[in-house]
Amino acid sequence: IAEELRRTERDRRGLRAWLGVVGAVTFAVLIFGGLLLVRRGLKPLDTLSEAVGKVSEKDFRLAVEPRELSEELLPIHHRLTDTLALLRRAFEHDKQAVADISHELRTPVAALLATLDVSLRKPRESEQYRQTIVECRAITKQLQGLVERVMTLASLDATPAVTSTSDVDAVELVQGCATVIRPLAESHGLTVTVDAPHPVTVKTDADKLREVMLNLLHNAVEYNRPGGRVDIVVSNGGPTAVLAVKDTGIGMSDDVKHRIFDRFFRADPSRTATGIHAGLGLAIVKECVDRLGGTISVESRPGQGSEFRVELPV
Repeated sequence: IAEELRRTERDRRGLRAWLGVVGAVTFAVLIFGGLLLVRRGLKPLDTLSEAVGKVSEKDFRLAVEPRELSEELLPIHHRLTDTLALLRRAFEHDKQAVADISHELRTPVAALLATLDVSLRKPRESEQYRQTIVECRAITKQLQGLVERVMTLASLDATPAVTSTSDVDAVELVQGCATVIRPLAESHGLTVTVDAPHPVTVKTDADKLREVMLNLLHNAVEYNRPGGRVDIVVSNGGPTAVLAVKDTGIGMSDDVKHRIFDRFFRADPSRTATGIHAGLGLAIVKECVDRLGGTISVESRPGQGSEFRVELPV
């Protein structure tokens, strides 16, 4: 019995030692294999991370193909690609805006310098100096108008899309805008009429709506013909209020209609001599209408005038 007990104890110790060795080896294999599996699983993530690290302001391309990634990372890849595309368009928009503003400022600044240089070449009479000052003041007003419109767009871009709204009498607002624009229209030999047979109330931002109407009326006057008309119609189209501005002006082609709301686009460059056609008025209109939750459309034919329709939710 004693011999059997010793043999049993010896076998038990041997079994414990063997189980310890097997456990240690198994643990080592698990650790090593786990590390390999984790590294292999994270390799696509490392690839994506390296690709994101290579993105710069000069290259917004994500240098990794979807087939190189695991299925779990594909939604992240798509989201990053879309975000980078938006950033690229934003950078291109900013660069184009700087180029456009520089181009618009170049002409009046050059004209201002040329006027001053000519005036300083030799002594002149007081009346000649006065005429030079008048010309410089006109050019400065052009610059002021451009700067104000650029600042308006910058303010719209910088402020949140949420606007403060209140109940606005659309008919009263339109009549006020017509009163403001009527002296300018009369100086061009134009007639301004307002057709608003019924009261129309909209819940909107009065300042932005006034900005929209004044810009549309200003364009209707500037691009009109002597002896023409500017008609404003305010109506209630069920769930929307419709504010239409019609003119008897030069009209525009289909190609122009698709671009008139782009910033710094001008349909008729010859009109820029007045200093008020920098191609920003309708861009401001479009931005304001979008902020108000409405839509704007235009119907026009060359030589037959134009009609801009603003529809706002009642």
